[in-house]
Amino acid sequence: MLNGRLTAYSGMTTKIRAMKKRLISPEQYEEITNITTVPDLINYLQTFPAYADVLSNLDANQAHRGEVESRMTFSTYRDFSKIYHFAGTSQRRYLKFYFMKYEIATLKACMRNIMDSRSKTIPVLVDKHFKQHTKLNIDNLIVSSSMEDFINNLAGSVYEKPMRKVMELENPVLFDFEMSLDLFFFSYIWNHQDLFVPKGEEKYFVDSIGSQADLLNLMWIFRCKNYYSVSESQIYSFLIPIYYNLDRNTIKAFVEAPNNDEFFKLLNSCYYGRVYGFNYVDDMETQFGGILNTIYMEDFKESPYSLACINAYLHLKGLEVAKVVTAMECIRYGYKPDAIAHYINRKKGVL
Repeated sequence: MLNGRLTAYSGMTTKIRAMKKRLISPEQYEEITNITTVPDLINYLQTFPAYADVLSNLDANQAHRGEVESRMTFSTYRDFSKIYHFAGTSQRRYLKFYFMKYEIATLKACMRNIMDSRSKTIPVLVDKHFKQHTKLNIDNLIVSSSMEDFINNLAGSVYEKPMRKVMELENPVLFDFEMSLDLFFFSYIWNHQDLFVPKGEEKYFVDSIGSQADLLNLMWIFRCKNYYSVSESQIYSFLIPIYYNLDRNTIKAFVEAPNNDEFFKLLNSCYYGRVYGFNYVDDMETQFGGILNTIYMEDFKESPYSLACINAYLHLKGLEVAKVVTAMECIRYGYKPDAIAHYINRKKGVL
């Protein structure tokens, strides 16, 4: 089995290792913390091969966060395309399902342009490779003038049903549509994994998606209980219906926790607390993201010639984009280098 994986993954793993070396280094992040203006940051990013093309025609003096983030996120898809080029048949089958992440990101960008007037100038970025992978008519979706028009342009796709269900709500907002797509994504790929996960590599898929679902659910529960005035029944409606290392009773206990002390007690007694531990110093997003990052890296170390190499690299690339966007916001608000470094370092992983 191992020899078969070496053959199947040798070219792709070599490519991914080379791409990993080109991610922004700790020394380069330190340079970023000393940049004082957003135009200077954009000019600096344009020196990186990964971002030179996507940022090439951007006016650094006029650019705002949404457009920069959109363009950098598109560079993640570019890396996905490079990995796809080196993948074999079974790996490409997996990547075609993974591609749903980029389809959904594109759908969200289209919806923001329809429903949020502040997003009107943010481009929806796709290229010929993206259009080759997708079955959606992206051109029609981009020019949709209303949500009714947008959903009609999704006719026949797997996304049509969940979107129409949201339309049945009274006065649905952008959050409702985006949350519906996220819940659909996790449920769909979890329930169809037998169609695209190579035999013998199921562990690396369920570690990735199952752990992410668990940790996202914990984060949503924590946020709802601390920052929003929502009922327990509403909290359940936001949760991903996947139970990997946390069963239904454990999730129920978190939702019904009467205070943060009880929540933290449950955290440190659940699977993730016993294996990775939680503290009272770092914020929850930092700790949950850090755990997911550790899971990806441990799987990659254990089995570099498997789906784990794809999951780990694309996670690291997404983390890089999140760190740069965080740095950009800190620079925009005039933070000092130490403060910028603090906020960059708080990004331990991407949920």
